[in-house]
Amino acid sequence: MSTNLSEHIAVAELPAEHSFAGGALRGGGGAVFPTCHPGDGSLIAQVEAATAGFVDEAVAGAVAAQPAWARTSPHERGRILRTAADLIEARAARLVHLIALDNGKTPAEARGDVFVAAAHLRAAAGWAATLEGGTLPADGSTLRMTFREPVGVVAAVIPFNTTFMFAAQKAGPALAAGNAIVIKSPELSPLAAPVFAEILSAAGLPGGLVQVLQGAGEVGRRLVEHPGVNMVSFTGSTAVGRQVMASAADGMKRVLLELGGKSANIVYADADLDAALHATVGGIFRNAGQRCFSGSRLLVEEPIADAFVEQVADVARSIRVGDPFAPDTQLGALISVGEADRVRAMIDTAVEQGARVLAGGGRPPGVHPGGAFVAPTVLEIPSGLSRVPAIVYDEVFGPVLTVQRFSGAEQAVTLANDSPFGLVGGCWTRELDRALTTARAVRSGCFWINSYGALALDAPIGGVGLSGVGRELGRVGHEAYTELKTVIVDTAAADAPRWY
Repeated sequence: MSTNLSEHIAVAELPAEHSFAGGALRGGGGAVFPTCHPGDGSLIAQVEAATAGFVDEAVAGAVAAQPAWARTSPHERGRILRTAADLIEARAARLVHLIALDNGKTPAEARGDVFVAAAHLRAAAGWAATLEGGTLPADGSTLRMTFREPVGVVAAVIPFNTTFMFAAQKAGPALAAGNAIVIKSPELSPLAAPVFAEILSAAGLPGGLVQVLQGAGEVGRRLVEHPGVNMVSFTGSTAVGRQVMASAADGMKRVLLELGGKSANIVYADADLDAALHATVGGIFRNAGQRCFSGSRLLVEEPIADAFVEQVADVARSIRVGDPFAPDTQLGALISVGEADRVRAMIDTAVEQGARVLAGGGRPPGVHPGGAFVAPTVLEIPSGLSRVPAIVYDEVFGPVLTVQRFSGAEQAVTLANDSPFGLVGGCWTRELDRALTTARAVRSGCFWINSYGALALDAPIGGVGLSGVGRELGRVGHEAYTELKTVIVDTAAADAPRWY
């Protein structure tokens, strides 16, 4: 254990129990599994998985609590969410330590998760009273209206990379619309979600409206398949997303899936190269590359490729990797030793298939032997290879950037679209026409121009292809947690002819 890890554990106030039901922290009653700090492998908690009975109890509690919440004034729902946002910010010091211990990211990145989570709840509070239906053109004999109603009980399956933030991103809109939510916490980072639920309860959320379950895939499957669940909101890998969609199919549940990505970041020769450089590095190496929208494919126009790629490699080599809590660390650990081993194996395979290592490529020197570390890696893909290495197409979910060169916008778009994924993308150029043409031509759910990774809470995000179904954030994302009901009033029923 790191010499000061016990101090961080004390500040984090790790919960003694890790599921949440009926408005209180509880044990799940099932098999116990360990959770370790990714920075050095130290055991920090023993977590009880939810039993089948506990899952049923949690869903039943949500089903029972939801109708009264749906009848609660949307202004009151918004007030509770704003109070929860205030509490999150007031407890930021504790939460930063909790997230960094749980996930292995640096406190600076954990702090970002905390304040984005608070912003998600405030945004949802604003939508609570403004989601609206409409009236349809009258024909003289009927009045036609639409209403936004809650779907009921939402099952939210959230990922390990930004657990606290995703809990807020899903719970905020679900609760604002009048739903109850049951969160399946990720097995690899189980500590943040129950604390999030505890904060909602402290803000005044009635018991039963937010529940948290712990455990592996079988817990998630039982939750998704449960007849009391009306909607499934999932963020995670494409492979698990397929399973979620199949599990939800029997009940014809609504699904919202944000899945994997293999996103292209295109740098044209006329770009502001300094801005592009820093955004490119941040786009792939933040959170140790564990972001679904990481800019993991760099496409560079030939005239500037040599100099620009070398600059990217230079920055990658200079990034300080190590103990997440060390003040000079810029890139922390991956979520587990197993994930770090998997990423390094993908790099080794790519090299065997012809990729050239420009930076990184393995375990960084000087890090804790029990930690889950991968050096920031830049791999150039030579254009003359008979077969493109698989790493160009497969999501790595680690700090690994592939580089390909192109000549002209047409080839850039072709390379960008040579992927089964379609989550996000970006391009850098001073020519507005080329920027917009590229943005429209690249197949993705979101695209940045002269930026990479700038998310806005009022702008929808989601993917196409293997990157998912549906959109989160903004009006569209909040409406996704509602059912649209049409009501028709016949104003001339007495005068209507009898069909018989």
